[in-house]
Amino acid sequence: MAQDMYGDETHTDQAEARALFLEAMSRVAAPVGIVVTNGPAGRYGITVSSVVSVSADPPMVLACINQRSPIAGPLAANRLYTVNMLSPAQAEMAERFAGRDGRYPAYDFGCGAWQAGTQGEICLDDAIATLTCTPEQVVQAGTHVIVIGRVLRTVVRDASALLYCRREFCRPVGLSASA
Repeated sequence: MAQDMYGDETHTDQAEARALFLEAMSRVAAPVGIVVTNGPAGRYGITVSSVVSVSADPPMVLACINQRSPIAGPLAANRLYTVNMLSPAQAEMAERFAGRDGRYPAYDFGCGAWQAGTQGEICLDDAIATLTCTPEQVVQAGTHVIVIGRVLRTVVRDASALLYCRREFCRPVGLSASA
């Protein structure tokens, strides 16, 4: 059954509108990655499901990060970060960097193999794609900051993407032409 948050505004309060919005967005599949920064402002990493390409000329991506996250300030201050896109085999790592695993310390760099890149950035060895970026623009938007980064280096590996949909991790499944 469909719910409409605009149907009868006298019965839709702010909490209900927020809940409906969150439910709607939970139904949209999103790729999962770990954004990592390392430098004078510290070493941080966080799981994100909000990485989107912005431009191919020049190559740019954006990521949305909660302003309360420990990485929000250092990401811009360090002036260099990586976006490490994950495969389905890395779902547990995504849980750890989201701070939700509970069995291990949050943001546990020991759960993966990391290497220093050519500019001192930290890259996940077996990420399906690693984008080394420098922040071009940081925009405040509600509870989040939108970090728009210029891609300085790209590494791609042949593997499927880890997705997040309906509040759980999943993998992409191709559709046949007849479906």
